[in-house]
Amino acid sequence: MASSEFAVSYAGNTYDLRSFLRDHPGGRNTLEKFRGKPVARVMKLYGHSYSAYHMLGDLRVQGAGDGNLTGAVSANGRIITKDEADKDQEEIAFLEELESRLDWSKPLLSQLQLVAPHYGRWVNSAVYRKCRLFASPVLESLTFTPWYIVPMFWLPIIVGLGVLQFRDHVYCGDSCEESGISGLEFAGHLVFGFFLWTLLEYSLHRWVFHHDPGASVTLIQIHFLIHGMHHKVPFDGLRQVFPPIPALLLASMLYLPASMLFVHPLIKLTGALSGYLVYDMIHYYVHHGAPRDGTYLYAMKRYHSNHHFQNHDKAFGISSKLWDHIFKTFVQVKNLGFSLQW
Repeated sequence: MASSEFAVSYAGNTYDLRSFLRDHPGGRNTLEKFRGKPVARVMKLYGHSYSAYHMLGDLRVQGAGDGNLTGAVSANGRIITKDEADKDQEEIAFLEELESRLDWSKPLLSQLQLVAPHYGRWVNSAVYRKCRLFASPVLESLTFTPWYIVPMFWLPIIVGLGVLQFRDHVYCGDSCEESGISGLEFAGHLVFGFFLWTLLEYSLHRWVFHHDPGASVTLIQIHFLIHGMHHKVPFDGLRQVFPPIPALLLASMLYLPASMLFVHPLIKLTGALSGYLVYDMIHYYVHHGAPRDGTYLYAMKRYHSNHHFQNHDKAFGISSKLWDHIFKTFVQVKNLGFSLQW
């Protein structure tokens, strides 16, 4: 084993965690002391999910093993052990069989009918690998969005819209007539729009992105495109933020009813778009950033990790926990007694 590798052993096999250190939800520092050691006991101690054992299979070093351990890893990457009393062997075997139906070297979107009857269980069993969606290179390229594209696209729109609304409703002199408002009122509309986004963020995540598509292959494919893929391959940094064009279409659709409900809807839209931008940047950062203990983003990173790997039906807030408290989906993450570092 090369010195540059980060080897651990589990169930008779060796795994190189080097590429996973930064993404490990429990931090890099918690892994450091187990380099070169078996990890079965500590994984059990900290209650790792089925996804954790599944992802471990993606990091297996072929041909390497530890004769002091028992068990094996299947060809599909799922861990099969002889001595795991706390695990449901039937569930492990079932998820293993589901995974074996798919060929990850080929476009995945056209294969989802193979797991359609049990899509919910499959999609929440995460993997640490790349995912190809389309056979067409052009279509495939459209599914990738580097994080910096989002602020590059939205900041000019937000600033431009805000300046125009301020000019038309505050800094407008005698031409304001009945549409004139004070600077304080303008700020109030912005804050209201920002706050409205937090409710929209929660609602979309819980009732749209986590809506059960049923057995319809078409609905399953749509769900996988808009959110399911994010749960199946949660560490894909090029598919973490919302692509600008679909986001623009969604914003346009949501603006129509809002314009009939609220006064000065464009000012509120400016605030809501600001909230969206903050959300998308937080979402990317809690997946790939390294916040320090005691900060807001540290708490949200741990909270969002809980949603991905433990409670898929709770902890829907990403930029805020507010609506989770209100709608009774809040999750109290475990107090570790030490700081995680990424």
